[in-house]
Amino acid sequence: MPLTASSLAAALASAADEADRLAPFLNDLDGWDGSDCDTGANAAQTFAAMSAALRALDPRATFLSGLEIAVDAGIHRGVGHVSSLLTGLLATWAASLDADAAPTPVSLRRMLRSLPDEGITRIDASAAVSTMLAGARDDLAGLGDTLPDEDDIISRFSAQAQMGLVEATNDRTGRIDAGGAVLALLLTCLDSSVRDDPAMLESLAQMLADLAASTGGAPSPQAPPPGRGFTVDIIVQGMPSDLVDVVGRLDSLGARTSYVGRVDLFGMGEWRLHVDTSAPLAALPRAGRILRFQVADARPDDQIGVDDLADEGLTHRGVRLLERRPVRRVERARVIACTRAPGLVEDLARAGAIVFLDPAADDAAGLWQAAASSSTGIALIAPCDEASARLASSIAPMIPAADSEGGPRPGLILADTADDLSALLVAQACAPLFVPQPGGRAVAGTMTTMLRDTARTALADSVVSPIPDALDDEAMAAAAARVRAKGSIRCRLLVARGADGPLVAATARQMLALEAPAVVDIDTRDGGQPGPSLLQGLA
Repeated sequence: MPLTASSLAAALASAADEADRLAPFLNDLDGWDGSDCDTGANAAQTFAAMSAALRALDPRATFLSGLEIAVDAGIHRGVGHVSSLLTGLLATWAASLDADAAPTPVSLRRMLRSLPDEGITRIDASAAVSTMLAGARDDLAGLGDTLPDEDDIISRFSAQAQMGLVEATNDRTGRIDAGGAVLALLLTCLDSSVRDDPAMLESLAQMLADLAASTGGAPSPQAPPPGRGFTVDIIVQGMPSDLVDVVGRLDSLGARTSYVGRVDLFGMGEWRLHVDTSAPLAALPRAGRILRFQVADARPDDQIGVDDLADEGLTHRGVRLLERRPVRRVERARVIACTRAPGLVEDLARAGAIVFLDPAADDAAGLWQAAASSSTGIALIAPCDEASARLASSIAPMIPAADSEGGPRPGLILADTADDLSALLVAQACAPLFVPQPGGRAVAGTMTTMLRDTARTALADSVVSPIPDALDDEAMAAAAARVRAKGSIRCRLLVARGADGPLVAATARQMLALEAPAVVDIDTRDGGQPGPSLLQGLA
């Protein structure tokens, strides 16, 4: 098959299917050294997003057109550091090709040997991935004036990359590199697509099984390295100088940063950055236009463990990949929290929610991706105002229904929250929920009931009142009266941007002491949100 958009689409469709089936194995490989045991799931979601984007492409389109569409999908819907690796590789290839010409042996060899341009991508690649790509590029360079056809060039590159993975899996490393395995999968699928030979995928499975057998033991999950407690995904538009500013600040924080993007003919670019840091708000760009700022807790802790109910070992394409039970993440509830309060971002993420700060129309793709990727097929979004509620409602029809024993269930639940403190309350109540193994979409009905009931119960015990900046006596008294009427024994005060925090807190304490003496605890937080401060009574 010639190298066209169709062959790329076939390769990515095959990679999405293979990665989905191999996800338990690849996740297990990612369970070492404080990693979060999700590389397989992230790769499967990234491949699926790319494959879906290419389905509507004209079959006669060029290979370059296919690469550009796949890169766009990776920027907006890719997941994890592995998506930066995959999207960055495709972006590097795209940058090396001529606009309209079909790949020739010369241009194809140049494409595969091309090095990443830091104006487009920077990949925080493992030593194994670097070894694989360097060895494959060197092998093509060693051809000299020899020009094999396109099929042979792709096969050589793929085979040498696999050899690099073998060399990087030894007694010193003690394990198979998860990112390297995903890279080998992508190249094998491209080779298989061009040659129309699915047997190559069986050979890859056998190679992975042999490597797994040679490495022996099971992973030992640990806490992430110090300074990397949160995962932040940022999409930013701007000039290349804006990217330099953003990345420079992240590097000064000691964050682990990967990014991938594109720059148009007018010099305007769009990049997706995937960042591991313990200071998520410090990662907020100060240059360019922010299209997405998404934060999640990066700690694996008790979310990872051995799948006790799985069969002994894992098998794929008739090949035994593992003789032991794999390590996997606990199936936690998928809760997505919207907020306008920067001061609540860490609290929401620590509760287990995926957090979107200042969600706008540009966040629709991110909200959809976060909801649609729920392992149980069910997700809950907690809006923080009418605008975020409308945004969540707009994506609800695009979330597929989840089949369960009780019949299809809507894939998205919209919590009845209209302020930042209510969103925090629902996130803290619902995000820790989990389902017993084996879980999956079969428990969609159970997860739906748990999320709805828990959110409803949490909100029933809460009353939220705005506190005007002028600290109007009547408004303060009315807020305190609502707290008393609810029977609240503790309160949260969220101080707005520009408000006099100490004065607001002191006034609230005095008013509550007069109007609601049963309140014994007031938790004051500097929210930094626009609009009024908020007082929440909790029964």
